[in-house]
Amino acid sequence: MKLDTPPPSPESSYEGERDDVIDIGDIEEVIELDDDTNLEEVADRLVAAGGEDEDDEESMDEDTGNITDMAALVFSKHKGSVFSCSVSCSGNIAATGGEDDLAYVWDINTGNVLLTCTGHKDSVTCVEFSHDGSLLATGDMNGYIQVWKIATLTKIWEFETGDLCWLTWHHASHVLLAGTVDGETWMWLVPQGNARTFPSYGVTSQCGALLQDGKRSVTGYEDGSLRVFDLKTGQLLHELSGGLAHDAPITSLDVHKDNTLVISGSMDGTAKLYNANNGKLVGTLNCEVAPNSDENSVEVDHTVEAVSFCPVMPSIAVTATLSGYVTFWDVASQVTRHIVAQGCGSSQLLWHASEPILFSAGLDGAVRSYDVRSGDPLAKYTGHKSSILAFGICKDGSALVTASDDGTARVFKL
Repeated sequence: MKLDTPPPSPESSYEGERDDVIDIGDIEEVIELDDDTNLEEVADRLVAAGGEDEDDEESMDEDTGNITDMAALVFSKHKGSVFSCSVSCSGNIAATGGEDDLAYVWDINTGNVLLTCTGHKDSVTCVEFSHDGSLLATGDMNGYIQVWKIATLTKIWEFETGDLCWLTWHHASHVLLAGTVDGETWMWLVPQGNARTFPSYGVTSQCGALLQDGKRSVTGYEDGSLRVFDLKTGQLLHELSGGLAHDAPITSLDVHKDNTLVISGSMDGTAKLYNANNGKLVGTLNCEVAPNSDENSVEVDHTVEAVSFCPVMPSIAVTATLSGYVTFWDVASQVTRHIVAQGCGSSQLLWHASEPILFSAGLDGAVRSYDVRSGDPLAKYTGHKSSILAFGICKDGSALVTASDDGTARVFKL
């Protein structure tokens, strides 16, 4: 990874290639929406954090010592770790990407493979269905991105960037965004291929998300800074940098349904609330929960690996750390409502579509669910033999699909 190589400017990258740049008219048509309308290293860090788990005995059969497999289906086509996972809006199709340089599209009820996505040159660390489920984007660590049409099970578009960190679809159109190790953020209109790049600041673009209005994006960087961009013009609107920024790389982002607040989690053990409309820092949440006194000699990783706003109770935000704590925060007062000692770190958080239920993907291979109102545990889904690196949920909340370092994906009925 060329971490110390300054990326080329967007202007110099497009000299002589202006026919490929997204036209302003295209952007207005795509972006003008109704208001209501590097990952293997990360996986290694997650696995290391999940190596010791105090709750392992809970998921073991007392007599045999074997993990109780609660999965309704096990998908085991991948050879090596499964890094990425996405569930189509139809709820019947999943996509997974793995260390074997392949992505699979498969039926979550039967496990039958519908499409094998070949052609990648490295581990497939990003897979994501478009908002309507008609397209699937797959991206590998080397930055080779392919888009597949689900109706015909064919590839309709491809592009190659620098080493890829993240990939996400616009939530109301076929616009794809990606961030790279060299700091560039890309946007394409698919399948036309019209492109736009956003300014690079010489540091890795760690993660990204779209604001609810569909007109702005937010990006978190390796140096702890945060920036908001206008999608139509590509211009920087606001930034959180310098002394107000995180002291370490940003690991996760989420946006509030009010179209204003952004929450970012970092390796510095904090989460920050940021106003995307005026560029002001709203507050800093300290997520470093002190361990018990008899654990003081043990080095604890307080990295905030996942952050999220509750969609059905928007006054609540949640942070999850590699040290094993899931914290529910009151957004307005920025004080904790509940702290759950999960016993293992989390890699990702998801929400039930209509209920105040949080799902946490554990580095011990189990998914846990919690009642947001009380912080009480509701259920624990076991079966994986190693860390869960990604997971997705059906739109109707009927099933979870998990991707694990043990080389399998599993379907858990809820």
